[in-house]
Amino acid sequence: MASLNEPPAVDLAGVVAGYGRAAVLEGIDLRVDSGELVGIVGPSGAGKTTLLRLLTGEAARYDGRVRLFGEDVTARPPRRLGLVPQLGSLDWDFPLRVRQAVLLGLAPETGRVPWFSRPEHRRADAMLDRLGILEYANRPISDLSGGQKQRVLLARALVRDADLLLLDEPTSGVDIATRHDVLHLLGELNADGITIVLTTHDLNWVATHLPRIVCLNRGVVADGPPTQVITTENLVLTYGAPMRVIHDGASVVVVDEEPLVGRLPAAPSDAV
Repeated sequence: MASLNEPPAVDLAGVVAGYGRAAVLEGIDLRVDSGELVGIVGPSGAGKTTLLRLLTGEAARYDGRVRLFGEDVTARPPRRLGLVPQLGSLDWDFPLRVRQAVLLGLAPETGRVPWFSRPEHRRADAMLDRLGILEYANRPISDLSGGQKQRVLLARALVRDADLLLLDEPTSGVDIATRHDVLHLLGELNADGITIVLTTHDLNWVATHLPRIVCLNRGVVADGPPTQVITTENLVLTYGAPMRVIHDGASVVVVDEEPLVGRLPAAPSDAV
């Protein structure tokens, strides 16, 4: 965690933001200290991706304060920031090899594509080694599994010496085994001191594994530990639909209020 004199990794105060003249986020107050691991949940259109784009300088800020590590965010992303986009948002058939894909993480820093120095190649290989995929350095990205692709995106973000990782739906479109793999990897990176903010639709995943959750629907609905944040009232305010919260010891599980499809017919009566 951050020391008392260290500025927060993320500091938003009274933020109104969006695209063009359309505000997507309104009145956002959010602080994430260095070393935290935070999950942002909410329905489609709630502004989760916009919040990440706000931190990278891609979304327009109409009002309020946006700072990373004490510095105001501008259109140029700070060097200490690494963004991991959704797997499905990229063209994995593009003719790139794994090392080349990771080196592109240095492009904003060097402005040179695709020419990189030997030290930069060694830097990329060191990151691939750290994430356990150095053996795939010369493999086409199209040949990778879902978990390997996620590690490549993490390596591309971290090769810039990022202290803050932003991940947009890191478990979307992957199987259960890959989801657990991604979770353990994020836990290791966080244990190394990297601050992580991620968005997800998977309520039960964040409720089970993350220490802090922010419910978002154009504004912050709730913020805190899963056992305090995930309540029926907060979920209705966030998603606009009733959900049932089941407490299992120190964990919580979210289920639909009632079956919506496949309801079994009533058992026939014995009366004649």
